Amino acid sequence: MSLKKNKKGLVFLIIILLIVGIIAFINIRKGNSSNVKLETIKAEDAEYYLLLKDNKYGVINKAGQVVVNPEYDEIKIPNPTKDVFICVPDANSDVSKALDSKGNELWSEFNSVDTISIKAITSLVPYEKSVLKYKQGSLYGLMDINGDKITDAIYEDISNIDYKEGYLKIKKEGLYGTINIKGKEILKIEYDNILSDGYYDQETKYSNAGFILRTKTDDGYRFGYAKADGKIILEPIYNEVNRITEIESSKDIYLITSQNGRYGLIKNKKKIIENDYTEIGFDKTNKLLIVQKNNSYGVYDLNGKNIIPIDYDSIAIAGEYINGTKEEQTVIFDAKGNNIDTDIVSKEKVSDQYSIVIDKDNNYNIIDNNGNKLLNEKYSYIEFFNNDLFIATKNSNAGVINVNGKIIIPLEYSTMKKITGTNCLEATMVETNKIAIVSSEGKIGDGVENGISSLEENYIKVISENDVKYYTLDGKETSYRELFANNEIYAIKQNGKWGFKDKSDKVIVECKYDFVTEQNGRFVGVKLDGKWGVLDTKGNTVKEPSYTLSWNDVSFLGEYYAIDSNVGLSIYCGDVRE
Repeated sequence: MSLKKNKKGLVFLIIILLIVGIIAFINIRKGNSSNVKLETIKAEDAEYYLLLKDNKYGVINKAGQVVVNPEYDEIKIPNPTKDVFICVPDANSDVSKALDSKGNELWSEFNSVDTISIKAITSLVPYEKSVLKYKQGSLYGLMDINGDKITDAIYEDISNIDYKEGYLKIKKEGLYGTINIKGKEILKIEYDNILSDGYYDQETKYSNAGFILRTKTDDGYRFGYAKADGKIILEPIYNEVNRITEIESSKDIYLITSQNGRYGLIKNKKKIIENDYTEIGFDKTNKLLIVQKNNSYGVYDLNGKNIIPIDYDSIAIAGEYINGTKEEQTVIFDAKGNNIDTDIVSKEKVSDQYSIVIDKDNNYNIIDNNGNKLLNEKYSYIEFFNNDLFIATKNSNAGVINVNGKIIIPLEYSTMKKITGTNCLEATMVETNKIAIVSSEGKIGDGVENGISSLEENYIKVISENDVKYYTLDGKETSYRELFANNEIYAIKQNGKWGFKDKSDKVIVECKYDFVTEQNGRFVGVKLDGKWGVLDTKGNTVKEPSYTLSWNDVSFLGEYYAIDSNVGLSIYCGDVRE
C-alpha cells in the first residue's frame, strides 16, 4: 500500500474519531444536564386509586376492581399510571413493602423502598412520580420507578425541596446538597439547609426557581443564593436572603438581603441598593421598592434610583399613583416620582382604553386614556370584567354596567365575582342562596337555588340537592352531553325524577331516581329515598342504594364512592356510613 493511501486512511480515521468524540461529548452533556423533564399526569390518566374501607387502605383500578386488599394502615401510589404501591402494614412502624397489581412484592432485597413526598403540592400527585428512594442498611439511594438504580445507597436521607419537583435534597454527615432525579449533582453537600426561593411563572412553572442556601456559623445562621442550575450568586454571608418572586424573569434575579438588621437589594451579583434600610417592600404593579429608613419612607426604582425622597411618614401605592403622607398632608406622585395635582388617589389601568380611579371621597369611576371620567353615578366599588363591561357595587348590591354607565345586569346581587381561569362571573343571592353564572357577553342565566359551584378542567358545574347545570368557561349554559360526547349514557330528568338515555336517545334507565350522577368511567350513581347506589353504563345494578352521603357532588368507581383526599386524586371509599 502506498504512503499516499496510508495518509488518506489516517486522515479518515482521525475524522471518524473526532465525530465519535463529539457525539460522545454531546451525549455526556445531555446526561449531565441539570434540567429535568417532569412527567405530567392528568386525572384521566390515572389507572389506580386508593381504596378506604373499615379504616384500612387498599388499591382499586379504574375498572373498580380491587388489586390490593384494604388491609394496610397507609398506601402511597407514587405514579397512578403504574402498578407500584408502597404499603405500610402498621403506621407505628417504619416497615413497608412495595407491591404490584398482582400482589407480587417488589425489591425485597432492600430494607425498604419509599416514595419521595412533594411537600408543597405542585402537581396532581403528591410524590416524585419517576423515582423512589431505597434503603440498604442505614443509608438511602435513588432508583427509578422501574427499579433501576440511579445512585448507590450513600445518603443519610433523600427528600424533596419545596416547589422544586425533580430536585432532591441529599444529606451526608449532617450537611445537605442537591441532586436532580437523574442523579446529577446540582449543589455540593456543604450546607446546613437548602430551600427553594418559590419563583414561579406561567411558562416554566417552578423550574427556574433558585435555592436559598443556609450555613451555620458561630454567630448564627447565614444565607446565600444559587440559581436553578446550581451556580452560586451569593455566598452565605447574609442574615436573610429573599427573592422578589413577583418579577417574572429567569435572567434577572432580584434579591433583598439583610446584614446586621439593614436591608438592601442585589440584582444578580450587582448591589443596586446598599444595606442601609430598616425595611424594603416591593410593588408589583409599578415595579417599585418602598424603603424605610428609621421612621421615614421613600421609593426606589429597580435601577436603584431614588424617585421619591425618604422623607414621608408613610407611603401607599394605589395602582399607578403613589400617596406620600407627611404631617397629615398627602402628596400624589405618578410611577416615575412626578408630583401630580389631582383629586384622584388611585388609578389602575385595566385595559388598553380604560382605567379605574378612586377619588379622595372613596368613590369609584372609569376614565379613558384622555383622563375623562365616564360615569355620572358614584359607586362604592368597580372592577373590570372584560371589553367594556365592569362589575359595579352600590348600596352593598352588585351588578354589571358598561363603560357608559348603562346597567347590563341589575345591581341586586349580594356578590358578583370573577371565576378564576374563566371569562365569566358568579353572581349570588344570599336570601335564596342562589348561584347564577354571567357569560362573557354579560348575560345571566336562571341559576340554581341552594347551589354549589365548582370549576372543572374545561367547564363549570353548579349543583344542588336535586339539580345540576353546566356552563362553558365563557359562561354559556351547555349540557354534559355536549361536554363529553364520547360517554355511553347521559342523565335525563322527567317530572322531577332522574334516569338515563344512551347516545341514540333511547331510555335505558327509567326516570325513577331522586338524583343521579353523570358517567365516571363505566359507572353512574343513583339516589333513591336518600341513599346512593351504583349502576354500570348498561343500566345494570352494581350496588343497591345503601350509602347515606351528605353531599350530591359525588362520583363512583365500581361499588365505591369518591371522597376528597385534599392531595389531588380522589380516594374511593366502601364504608356504608353517613
